[in-house]
Amino acid sequence: MKRNTHISNVLEGNLNKDRYDAEVKKILSDKTVLAWILKYTVEEFDGYPIEDIRERIEGEPEVGTHKVYPGHKPEAITGLVTEDKVPGEGVVTYDVRFFAITPSKEHIKLIINVEGQKKFNPGYDLVTRSVFYCARMLSAQLDTEFTGENYDDMKKVYSIWICMEVPEYMQYTITAYKMRPQEIYGHGGRKSRYDLMESVFVCLGKEEEAGRGNKLHGMLSTLFSERLQPEEKEEILATEYNFETSVELEGGLRQMCNLSDLVEERGIKKGIELGLEQGLEQGLEQGRQEKLEAFLALVRDGLLELSEAAKRVGMSEEEFRKLL
Repeated sequence: MKRNTHISNVLEGNLNKDRYDAEVKKILSDKTVLAWILKYTVEEFDGYPIEDIRERIEGEPEVGTHKVYPGHKPEAITGLVTEDKVPGEGVVTYDVRFFAITPSKEHIKLIINVEGQKKFNPGYDLVTRSVFYCARMLSAQLDTEFTGENYDDMKKVYSIWICMEVPEYMQYTITAYKMRPQEIYGHGGRKSRYDLMESVFVCLGKEEEAGRGNKLHGMLSTLFSERLQPEEKEEILATEYNFETSVELEGGLRQMCNLSDLVEERGIKKGIELGLEQGLEQGLEQGRQEKLEAFLALVRDGLLELSEAAKRVGMSEEEFRKLL
């Protein structure tokens, strides 16, 4: 008998398009998936078995649903959550964030953020956003991991981005951005603890070309394949990647992240590919309707504020409330 755990429970149900974005975040929070990501992106876990890495993930990774006010003493010890709000600095919500302890003798504690990203070029440089996320994870440690009198207690942070739609020259690559010293004049030779933040980008590509990548690319491409049936995914993940759980997803996983925009874009692309005016009109209308249904479901499930959903679909709050 197969033993269903977190990932199978997320995948085995009828995951409608209107909840896809939230479900992808849950899938990315599965410890086995995270262990694979850590093995190929975090140097402290390089060379260790997946099973050992999985055991080094503390507690249950938080998915973007909670709030935290760093620097506010009463909430300083409530644990790691996925939203940073600092007075005057705005709010940052992470897809997934968790602690991990390195398997080395030192047992160093790391704070790791994993983001699912559909668009590689959303109108700004994603690398700058990842650096900002790292900076916020560092500053949020004040009065939780360290005090102003001992900065040496700061924990190293990682922001890891899983990118789906990327330019051809970036497909099936993994790129790290980190701090390094550069002696401008002379040779000081002083050892400093500068390696405190690192951004890593895992770029996928066309599914039919998954062989270009490494095993992490292969695992993620299988998990989020549009062509493979659920039972095919289950078999591949079990035989090639040693997943112990039953991995099923009715209807298939279509894409990672940003459900509403993706659904609408696919409707448009479908119409264009047909090369027919009628096909284009149908694609546009279908995309708009599915986008509206997606936001209605997200509000019903408590995953999005009504005011924000109404804004995203170009409606007044009253109009949106009537549809609910």
